[in-house]
Amino acid sequence: MEIRCLTSESSLTIDFQSDACRLALALVFLHQSVQNPAAGTAPPASPLSSASPFHLLPGLLAMRSLLPCLLLPFCVCAETLSAEQPENTAVAFADWFEDRALRLEFVVAGHAAEHSIALQEIFEEPCWPENPAMLVPARQLCSTRARLYDVATGRLICQRSLDTLFSEYTTTTPAAHKIRRSFEFVVRFPRPKAPVKLVLEERSRNYQYEPVFETTIQPDDLHIRSESVQQDEIHELKIAGPPQNSLDITFLSEGYTAEQAADFKADVQRMSDFLMNQPPYSDFRDRISIRGVFRPSPEQGTDEPHRRIYKNTNLGATFNIFDLDRYLLSEQNHMIHRMAAQVPSDTVVLLANSKTYGGGAVCLDYCISTTGHNNSPFVFLHEFAHSFAGLADEYTGNVAYNQMYPDDQEPMEANITRNLNRETLKWRHLLSPAVELPTPVLPQPEASEKQLVGAFEGGGYVQKGIFRPEQDCWMGSLRKDEGFCAVCREAIRQTITGHLGNQPLPPAASPQATP
Repeated sequence: MEIRCLTSESSLTIDFQSDACRLALALVFLHQSVQNPAAGTAPPASPLSSASPFHLLPGLLAMRSLLPCLLLPFCVCAETLSAEQPENTAVAFADWFEDRALRLEFVVAGHAAEHSIALQEIFEEPCWPENPAMLVPARQLCSTRARLYDVATGRLICQRSLDTLFSEYTTTTPAAHKIRRSFEFVVRFPRPKAPVKLVLEERSRNYQYEPVFETTIQPDDLHIRSESVQQDEIHELKIAGPPQNSLDITFLSEGYTAEQAADFKADVQRMSDFLMNQPPYSDFRDRISIRGVFRPSPEQGTDEPHRRIYKNTNLGATFNIFDLDRYLLSEQNHMIHRMAAQVPSDTVVLLANSKTYGGGAVCLDYCISTTGHNNSPFVFLHEFAHSFAGLADEYTGNVAYNQMYPDDQEPMEANITRNLNRETLKWRHLLSPAVELPTPVLPQPEASEKQLVGAFEGGGYVQKGIFRPEQDCWMGSLRKDEGFCAVCREAIRQTITGHLGNQPLPPAASPQATP
Protein backbone atom coordinates (compact mmCIF):
# COMPACT_ATOMS: atom_id res chain seq x y z
CA MET A 1 0.00 0.00 0.00
CA GLU A 2 1.30 3.49 -0.82
CA ILE A 3 0.80 6.38 1.62
CA ARG A 4 1.91 9.92 0.88
CA CYS A 5 3.89 11.30 3.81
CA LEU A 6 2.32 14.46 5.27
CA THR A 7 5.72 16.01 5.90
CA SER A 8 7.28 15.59 2.46
CA GLU A 9 6.58 15.24 -1.24
CA SER A 10 7.59 11.59 -1.25
CA SER A 11 5.38 8.55 -0.95
CA LEU A 12 6.13 5.35 0.92
CA THR A 13 5.15 1.77 0.33
CA ILE A 14 4.45 0.02 3.64
CA ASP A 15 4.15 -3.71 4.28
CA PHE A 16 1.12 -3.98 6.53
CA GLN A 17 2.03 -7.56 7.42
CA SER A 18 5.30 -6.53 9.06
CA ASP A 19 5.54 -6.59 12.87
CA ALA A 20 6.49 -2.90 13.08
CA CYS A 21 3.57 -1.87 10.91
CA ARG A 22 1.11 -3.99 12.89
CA LEU A 23 2.27 -2.22 16.06
CA ALA A 24 1.67 1.20 14.51
CA LEU A 25 -1.75 0.13 13.27
CA ALA A 26 -2.58 -1.12 16.76
CA LEU A 27 -1.94 2.41 18.06
CA VAL A 28 -4.22 3.82 15.36
CA PHE A 29 -6.86 1.26 16.26
CA LEU A 30 -6.65 2.25 19.93
CA HIS A 31 -6.92 5.94 19.06
CA GLN A 32 -9.92 5.32 16.78
CA SER A 33 -11.69 3.23 19.44
CA VAL A 34 -11.26 5.93 22.07
CA GLN A 35 -12.43 8.72 19.77
CA ASN A 36 -15.43 6.81 18.33
CA PRO A 37 -16.71 4.22 20.83
CA ALA A 38 -19.56 2.12 19.46
CA ALA A 39 -21.57 0.75 22.36
CA GLY A 40 -23.55 -2.40 21.85
CA THR A 41 -21.73 -3.39 18.66
CA ALA A 42 -19.17 -6.06 18.05
CA PRO A 43 -15.57 -4.74 18.18
CA PRO A 44 -13.84 -4.32 14.83
CA ALA A 45 -11.25 -6.88 13.80
CA SER A 46 -7.89 -6.30 15.46
CA PRO A 47 -5.28 -4.80 13.13
CA LEU A 48 -2.89 -7.49 14.39
CA SER A 49 -4.90 -10.11 12.55
CA SER A 50 -6.77 -8.18 9.86
CA ALA A 51 -5.89 -8.99 6.29
CA SER A 52 -6.85 -5.49 5.17
CA PRO A 53 -5.93 -2.20 6.88
CA PHE A 54 -8.20 0.03 4.81
CA HIS A 55 -10.88 0.30 7.50
CA LEU A 56 -8.28 2.15 9.59
CA LEU A 57 -7.72 4.97 7.12
CA PRO A 58 -10.21 7.30 8.87
CA GLY A 59 -8.23 6.84 12.03
CA LEU A 60 -5.04 7.58 10.16
CA LEU A 61 -6.53 10.78 8.79
CA ALA A 62 -7.78 11.76 12.23
CA MET A 63 -4.25 11.41 13.61
CA ARG A 64 -2.59 14.00 11.38
CA SER A 65 -0.51 15.21 14.27
CA LEU A 66 0.71 11.73 15.14
CA LEU A 67 1.05 10.30 11.66
CA PRO A 68 4.44 11.86 10.87
CA CYS A 69 5.82 10.36 14.07
CA LEU A 70 4.35 6.99 13.18
CA LEU A 71 5.66 7.10 9.64
CA LEU A 72 9.13 8.35 10.51
CA PRO A 73 10.31 4.94 11.74
CA PHE A 74 9.04 3.44 8.49
CA CYS A 75 11.06 5.96 6.47
CA VAL A 76 14.16 5.12 8.44
CA CYS A 77 13.46 1.39 8.24
CA ALA A 78 12.85 1.64 4.50
CA GLU A 79 16.28 3.15 3.92
CA THR A 80 17.91 0.60 6.22
CA LEU A 81 16.16 -2.33 4.60
CA SER A 82 17.03 -1.03 1.15
CA ALA A 83 20.71 -1.03 2.08
CA GLU A 84 20.72 -4.33 3.95
CA GLN A 85 18.31 -6.39 1.86
CA PRO A 86 20.96 -7.87 -0.48
CA GLU A 87 22.99 -9.27 2.42
CA ASN A 88 20.06 -10.54 4.47
CA THR A 89 17.49 -11.69 1.95
CA ALA A 90 17.79 -15.25 0.70
CA VAL A 91 18.28 -15.62 -3.04
CA ALA A 92 16.50 -18.54 -4.70
CA PHE A 93 18.96 -20.14 -7.13
CA ALA A 94 16.36 -21.24 -9.70
CA ASP A 95 14.92 -17.70 -9.95
CA TRP A 96 18.18 -16.18 -11.14
CA PHE A 97 20.57 -18.87 -12.37
CA GLU A 98 21.02 -21.93 -14.54
CA ASP A 99 22.89 -25.04 -13.40
CA ARG A 100 26.03 -23.96 -15.21
CA ALA A 101 28.92 -21.69 -14.29
CA LEU A 102 30.76 -18.72 -15.77
CA ARG A 103 34.48 -18.44 -15.07
CA LEU A 104 35.93 -14.97 -15.61
CA GLU A 105 39.69 -14.62 -16.14
CA PHE A 106 41.24 -11.33 -15.01
CA VAL A 107 44.68 -9.72 -14.97
CA VAL A 108 45.63 -7.10 -12.38
CA ALA A 109 48.76 -4.97 -12.79
CA GLY A 110 50.35 -2.26 -10.68
CA HIS A 111 52.15 -1.64 -7.39
CA ALA A 112 51.32 -0.48 -3.86
CA ALA A 113 50.12 2.97 -4.92
CA GLU A 114 47.99 2.18 -7.96
CA HIS A 115 46.78 -0.68 -10.16
CA SER A 116 44.38 -1.57 -12.95
CA ILE A 117 42.21 -4.61 -13.65
CA ALA A 118 41.33 -6.08 -17.05
CA LEU A 119 38.86 -8.84 -17.91
CA GLN A 120 40.43 -11.13 -20.50
CA GLU A 121 38.01 -13.99 -21.17
CA ILE A 122 34.81 -15.63 -19.96
CA PHE A 123 34.33 -19.39 -20.06
CA GLU A 124 31.24 -21.47 -19.45
CA GLU A 125 31.54 -24.56 -17.23
CA PRO A 126 29.04 -27.44 -17.54
CA CYS A 127 27.64 -27.32 -13.97
CA TRP A 128 27.50 -25.20 -10.81
CA PRO A 129 29.13 -27.49 -8.23
CA GLU A 130 28.68 -25.33 -5.14
CA ASN A 131 25.84 -25.23 -2.62
CA PRO A 132 23.02 -23.32 -4.39
CA ALA A 133 21.75 -22.04 -1.04
CA MET A 134 25.00 -20.16 -0.36
CA LEU A 135 24.86 -17.53 -3.06
CA VAL A 136 25.58 -14.62 -0.70
CA PRO A 137 27.72 -15.90 2.19
CA ALA A 138 27.71 -13.81 5.35
CA ARG A 139 31.44 -14.17 6.10
CA GLN A 140 33.86 -11.69 4.53
CA LEU A 141 37.30 -13.26 4.57
CA CYS A 142 39.49 -11.88 1.85
CA SER A 143 40.93 -8.79 0.22
CA THR A 144 38.59 -8.88 -2.78
CA ARG A 145 34.91 -9.56 -3.14
CA ALA A 146 33.02 -9.98 -6.38
CA ARG A 147 29.35 -9.01 -6.36
CA LEU A 148 26.79 -9.85 -9.00
CA TYR A 149 23.71 -7.61 -9.37
CA ASP A 150 20.64 -8.22 -11.49
CA VAL A 151 20.54 -5.35 -13.98
CA ALA A 152 16.75 -5.03 -14.06
CA THR A 153 16.20 -4.83 -10.29
CA GLY A 154 19.60 -3.85 -8.89
CA ARG A 155 19.39 -6.75 -6.48
CA LEU A 156 22.54 -8.48 -5.21
CA ILE A 157 22.13 -12.11 -6.29
CA CYS A 158 25.58 -13.60 -5.75
CA GLN A 159 28.81 -12.78 -3.94
CA ARG A 160 32.22 -14.43 -3.79
CA SER A 161 35.29 -13.57 -1.71
CA LEU A 162 38.85 -14.22 -2.81
CA ASP A 163 42.42 -13.12 -2.37
CA THR A 164 44.79 -12.45 -5.22
CA LEU A 165 48.54 -12.78 -5.31
CA PHE A 166 48.63 -9.11 -6.24
CA SER A 167 47.08 -8.15 -2.88
CA GLU A 168 50.01 -9.90 -1.17
CA TYR A 169 52.47 -8.22 -3.49
CA THR A 170 51.24 -4.76 -2.49
CA THR A 171 52.57 -5.37 1.06
CA THR A 172 56.14 -6.06 -0.14
CA THR A 173 59.10 -3.69 -0.44
CA PRO A 174 59.30 -3.81 -4.28
CA ALA A 175 55.64 -2.80 -4.49
CA ALA A 176 56.27 0.07 -2.08
CA HIS A 177 59.08 1.18 -4.41
CA LYS A 178 56.51 1.30 -7.25
CA ILE A 179 57.84 -1.68 -9.19
CA ARG A 180 54.93 -2.81 -11.34
CA ARG A 181 53.94 -6.46 -11.61
CA SER A 182 50.97 -8.29 -13.10
CA PHE A 183 49.08 -11.30 -11.74
CA GLU A 184 46.20 -13.48 -12.90
CA PHE A 185 43.06 -14.29 -10.95
CA VAL A 186 39.71 -15.94 -11.57
CA VAL A 187 36.13 -15.32 -10.42
CA ARG A 188 33.42 -17.95 -10.87
CA PHE A 189 29.64 -17.47 -10.68
CA PRO A 190 26.60 -19.54 -11.61
CA ARG A 191 25.41 -18.63 -15.09
CA PRO A 192 22.70 -15.94 -14.78
CA LYS A 193 19.42 -16.11 -16.67
CA ALA A 194 19.33 -12.35 -17.31
CA PRO A 195 21.88 -9.54 -17.72
CA VAL A 196 23.96 -8.85 -14.61
CA LYS A 197 26.43 -6.25 -13.41
CA LEU A 198 29.66 -7.55 -11.91
CA VAL A 199 31.37 -5.28 -9.37
CA LEU A 200 34.80 -6.07 -7.95
CA GLU A 201 35.52 -4.45 -4.59
CA GLU A 202 38.83 -4.37 -2.75
CA ARG A 203 39.41 -3.99 0.96
CA SER A 204 41.33 -0.85 1.84
CA ARG A 205 43.85 -0.51 4.66
CA ASN A 206 41.00 0.63 6.92
CA TYR A 207 39.08 -2.55 6.02
CA GLN A 208 36.38 -0.83 3.99
CA TYR A 209 35.42 -2.37 0.64
CA GLU A 210 35.67 0.01 -2.31
CA PRO A 211 34.64 -0.68 -5.94
CA VAL A 212 37.56 -0.95 -8.37
CA PHE A 213 36.02 -2.59 -11.46
CA GLU A 214 32.62 -3.20 -12.97
CA THR A 215 31.20 -4.63 -16.15
CA THR A 216 27.86 -5.82 -17.49
CA ILE A 217 27.53 -9.44 -18.61
CA GLN A 218 24.93 -10.55 -21.11
CA PRO A 219 24.20 -14.29 -20.79
CA ASP A 220 23.93 -14.65 -24.56
CA ASP A 221 27.18 -12.78 -25.27
CA LEU A 222 28.88 -14.47 -28.22
CA HIS A 223 32.27 -13.91 -26.52
CA ILE A 224 31.45 -16.35 -23.71
CA ARG A 225 33.47 -19.39 -24.66
CA SER A 226 31.62 -22.68 -24.37
CA GLU A 227 34.26 -25.23 -25.26
CA SER A 228 34.62 -28.91 -24.62
CA VAL A 229 36.90 -29.23 -21.62
CA GLN A 230 40.38 -30.60 -22.18
CA GLN A 231 40.44 -34.31 -21.38
CA ASP A 232 43.20 -35.12 -18.95
CA GLU A 233 43.36 -38.32 -16.94
CA ILE A 234 40.68 -38.17 -14.24
CA HIS A 235 40.89 -40.16 -11.00
CA GLU A 236 37.69 -40.35 -8.94
CA LEU A 237 39.05 -41.66 -5.67
CA LYS A 238 35.93 -40.99 -3.61
CA ILE A 239 32.54 -39.58 -4.64
CA ALA A 240 30.29 -38.58 -1.75
CA GLY A 241 27.25 -37.62 -3.82
CA PRO A 242 25.98 -34.80 -6.04
CA PRO A 243 28.43 -31.87 -6.12
CA GLN A 244 25.86 -29.45 -4.69
CA ASN A 245 25.50 -31.59 -1.55
CA SER A 246 29.16 -32.41 -0.92
CA LEU A 247 32.56 -30.80 -0.56
CA ASP A 248 34.46 -31.47 -3.79
CA ILE A 249 38.26 -31.31 -3.46
CA THR A 250 40.23 -31.48 -6.71
CA PHE A 251 43.95 -32.33 -6.80
CA LEU A 252 46.03 -31.26 -9.83
CA SER A 253 49.34 -32.78 -10.86
CA GLU A 254 52.40 -30.54 -11.11
CA GLY A 255 55.83 -31.82 -12.07
CA TYR A 256 54.84 -35.47 -12.64
CA THR A 257 56.03 -36.98 -15.92
CA ALA A 258 53.95 -39.35 -18.05
CA GLU A 259 55.65 -42.31 -16.38
CA GLN A 260 54.61 -41.05 -12.93
CA ALA A 261 50.82 -41.12 -13.31
CA ALA A 262 50.55 -43.90 -10.71
CA ASP A 263 52.74 -41.88 -8.33
CA PHE A 264 50.37 -38.93 -8.59
CA LYS A 265 47.32 -41.10 -7.87
CA ALA A 266 49.09 -42.61 -4.85
CA ASP A 267 50.01 -39.13 -3.57
CA VAL A 268 46.42 -37.94 -3.92
CA GLN A 269 45.28 -40.96 -1.93
CA ARG A 270 47.93 -40.43 0.76
CA MET A 271 47.24 -36.71 1.19
CA SER A 272 43.46 -37.06 1.18
CA ASP A 273 43.59 -39.96 3.66
CA PHE A 274 45.69 -37.81 5.98
CA LEU A 275 43.18 -34.96 5.66
CA MET A 276 40.23 -37.25 6.38
CA ASN A 277 41.85 -38.46 9.61
CA GLN A 278 42.14 -34.96 11.12
CA PRO A 279 39.29 -33.25 12.99
CA PRO A 280 37.08 -31.66 11.89
CA TYR A 281 37.48 -33.15 8.38
CA SER A 282 37.12 -36.61 9.92
CA ASP A 283 33.58 -35.70 10.99
CA PHE A 284 32.60 -35.25 7.33
CA ARG A 285 34.21 -38.29 5.66
CA ASP A 286 30.93 -39.26 4.00
CA ARG A 287 30.37 -35.76 2.61
CA ILE A 288 33.74 -35.11 0.94
CA SER A 289 34.54 -36.10 -2.66
CA ILE A 290 38.14 -36.54 -3.82
CA ARG A 291 39.19 -36.27 -7.46
CA GLY A 292 42.56 -36.03 -9.15
CA VAL A 293 43.36 -34.52 -12.56
CA PHE A 294 46.59 -35.81 -14.08
CA ARG A 295 48.42 -34.01 -16.85
CA PRO A 296 52.02 -35.07 -17.52
CA SER A 297 54.77 -32.45 -17.30
CA PRO A 298 57.75 -32.53 -19.65
CA GLU A 299 60.06 -32.56 -16.62
CA GLN A 300 59.85 -33.80 -13.05
CA GLY A 301 59.98 -31.40 -10.11
CA THR A 302 59.48 -27.66 -9.76
CA ASP A 303 61.49 -24.46 -10.03
CA GLU A 304 63.85 -23.67 -7.14
CA PRO A 305 65.48 -20.36 -8.12
CA HIS A 306 67.55 -20.10 -4.92
CA ARG A 307 69.28 -23.30 -6.03
CA ARG A 308 69.32 -22.28 -9.72
CA ILE A 309 67.00 -25.19 -10.57
CA TYR A 310 64.38 -24.62 -13.27
CA LYS A 311 61.90 -27.19 -14.59
CA ASN A 312 59.48 -27.26 -17.51
CA THR A 313 56.15 -28.16 -15.87
CA ASN A 314 52.42 -27.84 -16.57
CA LEU A 315 51.59 -25.05 -14.18
CA GLY A 316 54.96 -23.33 -13.75
CA ALA A 317 55.07 -23.73 -9.95
CA THR A 318 58.11 -22.11 -8.37
CA PHE A 319 59.72 -21.56 -5.00
CA ASN A 320 61.03 -18.13 -4.00
CA ILE A 321 57.71 -16.35 -4.35
CA PHE A 322 58.44 -12.81 -3.12
CA ASP A 323 62.03 -14.03 -2.56
CA LEU A 324 61.11 -16.42 0.25
CA ASP A 325 62.87 -19.76 -0.26
CA ARG A 326 60.10 -22.02 1.09
CA TYR A 327 57.19 -20.10 -0.49
CA LEU A 328 55.89 -22.19 -3.40
CA LEU A 329 53.09 -21.07 -5.74
CA SER A 330 52.06 -21.02 -9.37
CA GLU A 331 51.35 -17.68 -11.02
CA GLN A 332 49.48 -19.40 -13.88
CA ASN A 333 46.11 -18.93 -12.20
CA HIS A 334 44.11 -19.13 -15.41
CA MET A 335 45.63 -22.47 -16.36
CA ILE A 336 45.04 -23.86 -12.85
CA HIS A 337 41.31 -23.22 -13.12
CA ARG A 338 41.08 -24.37 -16.73
CA MET A 339 42.59 -27.68 -15.65
CA ALA A 340 40.35 -27.96 -12.57
CA ALA A 341 37.21 -27.20 -14.60
CA GLN A 342 37.25 -30.74 -16.02
CA VAL A 343 35.58 -31.96 -12.81
CA PRO A 344 33.19 -30.44 -10.23
CA SER A 345 35.38 -28.47 -7.83
CA ASP A 346 34.74 -26.48 -4.65
CA THR A 347 38.44 -26.05 -3.88
CA VAL A 348 41.70 -26.88 -5.66
CA VAL A 349 44.99 -28.39 -4.46
CA LEU A 350 48.20 -28.59 -6.50
CA LEU A 351 50.58 -31.44 -5.67
CA ALA A 352 54.17 -30.62 -6.68
CA ASN A 353 56.38 -33.62 -7.29
CA SER A 354 59.38 -32.51 -5.22
CA LYS A 355 61.21 -33.54 -2.04
CA THR A 356 61.91 -29.94 -1.02
CA TYR A 357 60.06 -28.58 1.99
CA GLY A 358 57.51 -25.91 1.14
CA GLY A 359 54.09 -24.85 -0.03
CA GLY A 360 51.76 -21.90 -0.33
CA ALA A 361 48.16 -20.80 -0.64
CA VAL A 362 45.93 -18.01 -1.91
CA CYS A 363 42.89 -17.51 0.33
CA LEU A 364 39.71 -19.07 -1.09
CA ASP A 365 41.50 -19.85 -4.34
CA TYR A 366 43.99 -22.73 -4.28
CA CYS A 367 46.90 -24.20 -2.33
CA ILE A 368 50.03 -26.15 -3.23
CA SER A 369 52.37 -28.48 -1.37
CA THR A 370 55.28 -30.65 -2.32
CA THR A 371 54.77 -34.37 -1.77
CA GLY A 372 58.22 -35.86 -1.13
CA HIS A 373 59.26 -34.27 2.18
CA ASN A 374 58.59 -35.99 5.53
CA ASN A 375 56.44 -33.05 6.61
CA SER A 376 54.59 -32.69 3.30
CA PRO A 377 51.22 -33.94 4.69
CA PHE A 378 51.37 -31.37 7.49
CA VAL A 379 52.34 -28.60 5.08
CA PHE A 380 49.39 -29.57 2.89
CA LEU A 381 47.00 -29.46 5.85
CA HIS A 382 48.32 -26.04 6.90
CA GLU A 383 48.10 -24.54 3.40
CA PHE A 384 44.69 -26.06 2.78
CA ALA A 385 43.38 -24.29 5.90
CA HIS A 386 44.45 -21.00 4.27
CA SER A 387 42.94 -21.59 0.85
CA PHE A 388 39.79 -23.40 2.00
CA ALA A 389 38.86 -21.82 5.34
CA GLY A 390 40.63 -18.44 5.17
CA LEU A 391 42.67 -19.00 8.35
CA ALA A 392 45.66 -16.81 9.20
CA ASP A 393 49.23 -17.82 9.93
CA GLU A 394 49.90 -17.92 13.67
CA TYR A 395 53.70 -17.86 13.45
CA THR A 396 55.93 -14.78 13.56
CA GLY A 397 58.72 -13.39 11.37
CA ASN A 398 60.51 -14.60 8.23
CA VAL A 399 58.09 -13.26 5.62
CA ALA A 400 58.29 -10.69 2.84
CA TYR A 401 55.31 -8.61 3.97
CA ASN A 402 55.44 -5.13 5.45
CA GLN A 403 52.67 -4.94 8.06
CA MET A 404 50.12 -7.35 6.63
CA TYR A 405 47.73 -6.35 9.44
CA PRO A 406 47.34 -2.60 10.20
CA ASP A 407 47.89 -1.63 13.84
CA ASP A 408 44.48 -0.02 14.23
CA GLN A 409 42.38 -2.74 12.58
CA GLU A 410 41.03 -6.05 13.83
CA PRO A 411 42.10 -8.89 11.50
CA MET A 412 39.23 -10.50 9.61
CA GLU A 413 40.53 -14.06 10.05
CA ALA A 414 38.89 -16.18 12.74
CA ASN A 415 42.10 -17.26 14.50
CA ILE A 416 44.02 -14.03 15.24
CA THR A 417 42.99 -10.84 17.04
CA ARG A 418 44.16 -7.53 18.49
CA ASN A 419 41.25 -7.51 20.96
CA LEU A 420 41.76 -8.64 24.57
CA ASN A 421 38.30 -7.69 25.83
CA ARG A 422 36.81 -10.85 27.32
CA GLU A 423 33.28 -9.71 26.46
CA THR A 424 33.94 -9.00 22.78
CA LEU A 425 36.82 -11.34 21.89
CA LYS A 426 35.82 -13.19 18.71
CA TRP A 427 36.40 -16.63 20.29
CA ARG A 428 35.03 -15.69 23.75
CA HIS A 429 32.59 -18.64 23.65
CA LEU A 430 35.55 -21.04 23.51
CA LEU A 431 37.71 -19.48 26.26
CA SER A 432 38.93 -21.80 29.00
CA PRO A 433 37.33 -20.97 32.39
CA ALA A 434 39.08 -18.14 34.25
CA VAL A 435 41.91 -18.07 31.69
CA GLU A 436 44.20 -15.05 31.96
CA LEU A 437 44.22 -12.54 29.06
CA PRO A 438 46.79 -12.20 27.63
CA THR A 439 47.63 -15.81 28.36
CA PRO A 440 51.14 -16.71 29.58
CA VAL A 441 53.04 -19.36 27.65
CA LEU A 442 53.27 -22.67 29.50
CA PRO A 443 56.12 -25.18 29.41
CA GLN A 444 55.65 -28.57 27.80
CA PRO A 445 54.10 -31.01 28.49
CA GLU A 446 51.81 -28.81 30.63
CA ALA A 447 50.70 -26.78 27.60
CA SER A 448 49.64 -29.88 25.66
CA GLU A 449 47.90 -31.36 28.68
CA LYS A 450 45.84 -28.25 29.46
CA GLN A 451 45.21 -27.06 25.87
CA LEU A 452 44.10 -23.68 27.17
CA VAL A 453 42.04 -21.47 24.88
CA GLY A 454 43.01 -17.90 25.69
CA ALA A 455 44.95 -15.17 23.91
CA PHE A 456 48.64 -15.97 23.39
CA GLU A 457 50.71 -13.09 22.05
CA GLY A 458 52.37 -13.59 18.68
CA GLY A 459 50.73 -14.33 15.33
CA GLY A 460 50.07 -12.87 11.92
CA TYR A 461 53.86 -12.66 11.40
CA VAL A 462 54.40 -10.27 14.35
CA GLN A 463 55.52 -10.95 17.92
CA LYS A 464 53.63 -8.12 19.61
CA GLY A 465 50.07 -6.86 19.42
CA ILE A 466 48.41 -9.83 17.69
CA PHE A 467 47.10 -12.80 19.66
CA ARG A 468 46.28 -16.42 18.79
CA PRO A 469 43.78 -18.71 20.57
CA GLU A 470 46.06 -21.53 21.76
CA GLN A 471 49.73 -21.90 22.48
CA ASP A 472 50.19 -24.49 19.72
CA CYS A 473 48.27 -25.09 16.51
CA TRP A 474 49.04 -26.31 13.01
CA MET A 475 48.52 -22.75 11.79
CA GLY A 476 51.60 -21.75 13.78
CA SER A 477 53.85 -24.80 13.79
CA LEU A 478 53.79 -28.34 12.49
CA ARG A 479 54.38 -30.47 15.56
CA LYS A 480 52.85 -33.77 14.58
CA ASP A 481 50.84 -34.29 17.76
CA GLU A 482 49.27 -30.85 18.19
CA GLY A 483 46.52 -30.64 15.54
CA PHE A 484 44.34 -27.58 14.93
CA CYS A 485 43.28 -25.45 17.88
CA ALA A 486 39.61 -25.22 18.92
CA VAL A 487 39.06 -21.93 17.07
CA CYS A 488 40.54 -23.22 13.82
CA ARG A 489 38.53 -26.43 14.05
CA GLU A 490 35.35 -24.40 14.47
CA ALA A 491 36.17 -22.16 11.48
CA ILE A 492 36.97 -25.16 9.27
CA ARG A 493 33.79 -26.90 10.33
CA GLN A 494 31.71 -23.82 9.51
CA THR A 495 33.35 -23.61 6.08
CA ILE A 496 32.67 -27.27 5.32
CA THR A 497 29.06 -26.85 6.41
CA GLY A 498 28.64 -23.91 4.04
CA HIS A 499 29.53 -26.13 1.08
CA LEU A 500 26.97 -28.82 1.92
CA GLY A 501 23.36 -28.95 0.84
CA ASN A 502 20.29 -29.50 2.99
CA GLN A 503 21.21 -32.78 4.63
CA PRO A 504 21.77 -33.62 8.33
CA LEU A 505 25.26 -32.70 9.53
CA PRO A 506 27.44 -35.05 11.54
CA PRO A 507 28.11 -34.31 15.22
CA ALA A 508 31.48 -32.92 16.25
CA ALA A 509 33.99 -35.60 17.18
CA SER A 510 37.08 -35.64 19.40
CA PRO A 511 39.59 -32.83 18.80
CA GLN A 512 42.52 -35.23 18.82
CA ALA A 513 44.33 -35.69 15.53
CA THR A 514 44.89 -39.16 14.12
CA PRO A 515 48.39 -39.92 12.82
